[in-house]
Amino acid sequence: MLEGPSGDDRAPRATALPRDLARILEWCRGHAQEPVQLPALAEVAGVPARTLEAHFRRFLGVTPLTWVRQARLERVRCALLASDGRTSVSRVALDCGFTQLGRFAAQYSRRFGELPSETLQRIRHSRPDAFEDVDDEATRLAWRVLPAVFAVAPGPCSRAIDDLEQAQELAPSYAFPKALAAWCFGQRAAHHFSSTVDVDAARAVRLAMDVRRLAPTDALSLTLAAGALTLAHRLDEARGLLDDALALEPGSPWVWLRRAWASAYEGDAVAALRQFATTLHLMPFEPVRHLAFIGIGCAHFAAGRYDRAARWVQTGVEASPDSYWAARVAAAAAVHAGAKAEGRKIVHRLLRKDPSLTVRVARRAWPFPRAMMERVADGLAIAGMPRD
Repeated sequence: MLEGPSGDDRAPRATALPRDLARILEWCRGHAQEPVQLPALAEVAGVPARTLEAHFRRFLGVTPLTWVRQARLERVRCALLASDGRTSVSRVALDCGFTQLGRFAAQYSRRFGELPSETLQRIRHSRPDAFEDVDDEATRLAWRVLPAVFAVAPGPCSRAIDDLEQAQELAPSYAFPKALAAWCFGQRAAHHFSSTVDVDAARAVRLAMDVRRLAPTDALSLTLAAGALTLAHRLDEARGLLDDALALEPGSPWVWLRRAWASAYEGDAVAALRQFATTLHLMPFEPVRHLAFIGIGCAHFAAGRYDRAARWVQTGVEASPDSYWAARVAAAAAVHAGAKAEGRKIVHRLLRKDPSLTVRVARRAWPFPRAMMERVADGLAIAGMPRD
């Protein structure tokens, strides 16, 4: 739980997903066919309708009825994509609570860019290997490297890429290793883990596009692809994938972690702090914990709370020392908090690990708002990092 001190600079309180909201999300899973009205949802949640609507808007960014409709559309798409292409669209739609089929088709088309009948047609004409059994070794390799991928560190990232290349060769249609690799290549490009920045960035985007095509209903793969697109500064596309992932798995800490980082990159410190707190409540351990801590520090930096920013980021780096890239924000925060000597020490340690690091390189690493990146750049320069 995060709370600010008393006074005018008090930080907004960040909480996990409210119990009434979690109760509704779980209820919706088992009541897909039932008509839904706000008063009925409020009765299930045990709170007034106005409170429930406020919680949906605050935590999920939509009204309760909009979320239910989006979740049911995702359920329909999952069913169609999992079919052999010969199922009945009408039957699937009715099973998922859509009784006005003409309106359903229009909503589906707006959401996914094609009619449900066109989805089925694509399934019928898919390649024979589109639904092949996933190679057992590819599965083992992909899940084995997950901690290395989330370490967001040069060595683990490179080792993960090697295993993921093998997994992709074994199972070309398996989206998960592609998603993991997309985020790894995005990390390498953004955080100066290699000298092939442009090549890595382009590969990250290509892999993310493959994931979007191959696994439109796999929340974790979509989340990883969104991370790759985010680091490529393609924020709108990344947000679209995150919205789909959250509709598919509203209780996933992986999705909430990336959603929180997206809010931080957009400069919305209030939402970011709330979403990082939700992430930690869902998964208060590694490999998520240190990235949430670093993100909380970045949110405090965006809000001008530099002491807190330095403490949170440093704690995150201490938990995962290979993630030293984040210390750039800690150094800048220390300078802006008046601790220039501490900022210089952090920069000195950074340059020992990455001698070619410059302010210019650090500045293009993250898609934070320009004003925030200017403050990061100024702090790093004052702390002794070469500008070019």
